[in-house]
Amino acid sequence: MRPTPVRPSFATLLCLAGAALSAAQAPAGKPDAPLPNPAELMQRALADEKKLAAEQERYECRVSDESAELDSKGKIKKTETEVKDQFFVNGIAIERTLQKDGKDLTPDQTRKEDERVMKQAVKYSNQATAKKENDKGNQQMVDVMEAMMLTNGRREQVNGRSVLFYDIVPNPEFQAKNIEQRFAQVMTGTMSVDEQTGELIDINIKSVKDLKIAGGLVASLHKGFWLHIHDQPQPDGVWLTDLAEGSGDARAALFFHPYFRFKETTGDCHLYTTSATQVGQATPVKKAGSRD
Repeated sequence: MRPTPVRPSFATLLCLAGAALSAAQAPAGKPDAPLPNPAELMQRALADEKKLAAEQERYECRVSDESAELDSKGKIKKTETEVKDQFFVNGIAIERTLQKDGKDLTPDQTRKEDERVMKQAVKYSNQATAKKENDKGNQQMVDVMEAMMLTNGRREQVNGRSVLFYDIVPNPEFQAKNIEQRFAQVMTGTMSVDEQTGELIDINIKSVKDLKIAGGLVASLHKGFWLHIHDQPQPDGVWLTDLAEGSGDARAALFFHPYFRFKETTGDCHLYTTSATQVGQATPVKKAGSRD
């Protein structure tokens, strides 16, 4: 079974909740200018997140997935590729598969896929149902971020925009209450945020030691597990994830199947309504090192 890629909401909330926990105030940009108050930054970004659902619904993108199942020595046992169309309904990403392993779906597969996508679209057209799903995912991510904090903050100008950079470390004062928080306490990494919008640009996290819960029967996470996510602004200012990738051995519902590697790229995004106002060409911003 192929691993399920991390969704943009994971990265966004990782950024938001983590910002609230940071006590670091570092000089940047102007020598005497402190970084923005982390709590205020989080609140502004949360407000933007609530508006994002409606903005996303104007977009349809092409998604390419590459995944590999590995053995315990890192050798590839099986690979899979998919090409999909992605759209949003009340903030829920819905994907329609077009190709698998380089081949178009058969007519029968296409019919079944259309039926599946229609059911999802109808389901999440109900705002209460979509809100419940979003709230569940958001709470999981807030739980994760309570176990983490940001340090070594700094500000840099990147392509004419002010970008905040942080290190992500476990919160030594926090007592974990669930699996997600236990996992977060063995993770370190880096992240960057667009200061003007509060949107996540890039995040890289990895596990720095092994973790087993109930002897590995409930969940386990091996040292070296890593995730990298990058977001990109569209011409009208809407931020969408254009890259999500990772590799490692993790066994729990929130994460992945054992010994995997995946890379999901999203591009060719276009508006399928005419109500958007173009504000210019999107300019790429700095990515953290991608891992192959």
